Parts: sequence; structure tokens; C-alpha cells
Amino acid sequence: MPSLLRKNLNFLIGLGVSAIAVYLSFRKIDFPTLWASLRSVELLWLIPAVGVLNLCFLLKGIGWKYLLHPIKPGIPWTSTTTVLVIGLMVNDLFPAKMGELARGYLLGEKENLSKSLCLSTVMVEHLLDILILSLFLVLLLPLVAIPLWLRSSGLLVGLGALGLIFILVLIMRQEERCMRWIGRLMPRLPEKVRGKVFQILNDIVRGFRVVTGRYIFYALACLLGMWGAVFLFTHLITGAAGLSLPFHAAIMLVIFTAFGKIIPSSPGAIGTYHYLVIVVLSAFGVSKEAALSCAIVLHGFGVSVEVILGIILLSATNISLSKVTRPGALS
Repeated sequence: MPSLLRKNLNFLIGLGVSAIAVYLSFRKIDFPTLWASLRSVELLWLIPAVGVLNLCFLLKGIGWKYLLHPIKPGIPWTSTTTVLVIGLMVNDLFPAKMGELARGYLLGEKENLSKSLCLSTVMVEHLLDILILSLFLVLLLPLVAIPLWLRSSGLLVGLGALGLIFILVLIMRQEERCMRWIGRLMPRLPEKVRGKVFQILNDIVRGFRVVTGRYIFYALACLLGMWGAVFLFTHLITGAAGLSLPFHAAIMLVIFTAFGKIIPSSPGAIGTYHYLVIVVLSAFGVSKEAALSCAIVLHGFGVSVEVILGIILLSATNISLSKVTRPGALS
């Protein structure tokens, strides 16, 4: 039993955090008012929102293709976009951000690449995402009176991402020396795992090479366009929920719900996502019932599209979900 508890500790912590966030989201809610807000949602707004969301997937998939270019030129954007959507679906259905591991596994299978190498490019992509969102946050903070704890947390996340990118650039400038240093550490490991560990670390370092080339700027441009599409998608959904808000309100929603995914939570960030939407929208004078209604529609609609499209694309790859999410998928 203790070993089982340790194995599932992250999942249990995530469930606990989500449970607290759900409680905070529904505390002192007037349920008739919440139900009335949900019933008033303009469903026609969801039609263009689907198109914009698919544009988000496409731009992010093309951005990932550029991050992979120094490793293997010519990977089709259809492959990276397909794998991306499947990874989003896995994140919605499984705990511990397993979708990122699924992305590394699936793309490695499709393109005959090291899984750990593919995963390292996903890490770079996330750092670029945080950097872009942090820039928008700094620009918009003077316009919104959000709580100090939320403001400080967002800035710390952004500074952390900037610091990590700076460290990666330094490592890549000294790649050969870095690999020699890693090689000197290998004799301290058991012989049976020494070679495998060295190969995984070598693949991860190779995946970081993009930070010193021009393709990172192509990826940045795609990701910037992708986040612009996400802002538009969020603005459409807030309009569907009957909220007349400035466009920068949608940007702030996206920033803090994206940063909130760093927090341990249940699959799909249930609870934490909704609470952050309530906190951000309260800064724009939105009632708690209307904010929670908007959060439910935003989260439910986005997850539904990701899961349905992900299942369709996973079926087309002829790979079972259990194979994608099995332990040791990156080995």
C-alpha cells in the first residue's frame, strides 16, 4: 500500500487541489442565477469558435515542426499537428500531464526519432509559450486591477521561463563541454543503465539545439499567431456567454488559465481552471455566477473539441490509447 500511494502521489495531490478549487468556485453561488446564465449562452457564437480553435492547433503544429527542423528537416506539419491534438486529448483525460509524454512517444514512432529528443522540443515550446504570454502580461498589467498574488505569480512564471531559455542558450553554446561533463558523471551510475541514460541525455541536449538557430524565430512567429487565435477564441466564448468585455479581458483569461496548468490538478485542470476564470473576470466587474458560467462553457467546449478531434486522429494512427499512455513510453 505505501508503494501504491507513492506511485499515485502526484495524482492524489492534483485531485486534492482540484477539489479545493471546485469548492472555492461554487462557494456562495446562487444556483438559479448560474443556471440562467448557462441557458442564455448564444450557441451560434460557437460555430466560428470551432474554426478559430482548429487554426490554433494548426499554427502550434507548424511551430513544433520548426522546433524539430534542426533535428530532422522536412517533418510534415500534418504529423506534428496530429500528434499535438492527440497529446491535448490525453492531457484532458489522464493525470500528470501525460499528454506531453504521449506527444514525444507518438512523434518518435511516426518519424523514427528518439522519444526523449522529441520531448525536449516540447519543453522548448512550452518555454516559448510562457515567454510570449509573459510579454502580454507585462503590457496589460497596468490596465487591470487583478489580485497581487495572481499578478506576482504570473510575473514569477515568466521570469522563470526567461531564465531557463537563457540557461539553454548557454548550454548550447558549450554543447561539447556539456556532453563531456555528462560523460564524466556516467561511471558513477550502474553499468546496466549507464549507456541508456547517456543516450537519453544526449538526445535531450540535441533537442535543445533549436534555441541557437534561426528556426526558433519561425517557431516564435507561429506560436505568437497561435496565441492570438486563442485570444480570439476566448473572446468569442465570452461573447457567447453574454459578457461584453474588452479584448484584453480575453487575453488576461488566457494568460492565467495557461499559467494555471502548472499547478497540480485533476485531468483537464477541472476546478483550477474555473477558479482562475472567476478571479480574473471579477477584476472586470463580472459577477461570480456569470464568471463561473463562462468558465464552464470555455472549459467544456474547448475540452470537448480536443477530445473528439483527438480520438478521431488517434483512430487514424492505428495506435491504442493504452500504448500511448503506458509507463515507460519514452524508453
